[in-house]
Amino acid sequence: MEEWAQRLGVPRLEVYRRLPSTNLRARELVAEGAADLTAVVAGAQTEGRGRGGARWHSAEDSGLWISFVLPIRPGTISAVLPLAVGVAAARAIEAASGALVGLKWPNDLLLGDRKVGGVLCEMVGGESVAGESAVLAGIGVNLRPPRVGVPQELLSTATYLEEVCGAPVAEPDLARLLAMELRCWANPPPPTVSEKLRAEWEARDRLRRAEVMCEGGLRGVVLGIADDGGLVIVDGDGRKTVVRSGSVRLTTPGESAALHTRRGRES
Repeated sequence: MEEWAQRLGVPRLEVYRRLPSTNLRARELVAEGAADLTAVVAGAQTEGRGRGGARWHSAEDSGLWISFVLPIRPGTISAVLPLAVGVAAARAIEAASGALVGLKWPNDLLLGDRKVGGVLCEMVGGESVAGESAVLAGIGVNLRPPRVGVPQELLSTATYLEEVCGAPVAEPDLARLLAMELRCWANPPPPTVSEKLRAEWEARDRLRRAEVMCEGGLRGVVLGIADDGGLVIVDGDGRKTVVRSGSVRLTTPGESAALHTRRGRES
């Protein structure tokens, strides 16, 4: 734990061999008054979650499973948070490995067309910032295949950073880079999508100019992200819609129909 703390430079760090969920433990720490950038790491999660409550496979010693406590300032739009954290995570992974990371709105981290990681941002109440609410930024990165084997449902969708970059990636080193990037991009989270954040996102955006089908029947081409973090889509009649909830499915020929993304209202 001392090695982790020295590398991350955070006010408080808890490292566990196994936890139900790092976000759940971070939630408890917020209730106790945890400071900004308090971090929780687990070697494995037994109840790891993605968006919409989907299970996140977090096998022992196969990845970095970490949560940070971030502040919320007046005027912050919650939909922007996953984008800021996603950019921070992508930059950290790239710095640690040299791999080029793609971003899929709102919270997927991709290598090629496969998922190497994800982000889960959850608002909670607490005393972390003078009685204001806080955000739990949970980040999971697949580093290497689990020793017990890759689950069947992940064989066609998941990838592992060390296999792609051909070199080991140490969890403390990646965590240090994550903490550093989060300080720049999400501490405090930006109130809207700034020009700088937009440029970083668009440089990695895997949905931009792709044809998608949205929950509710809307079909169109993705133009990019709105100032409030929503997904801007133009339909066949030229009408623009900002999607902020529901599911979005790629329909462009050659793209995997299994790629989905979900956005729920968090405010």
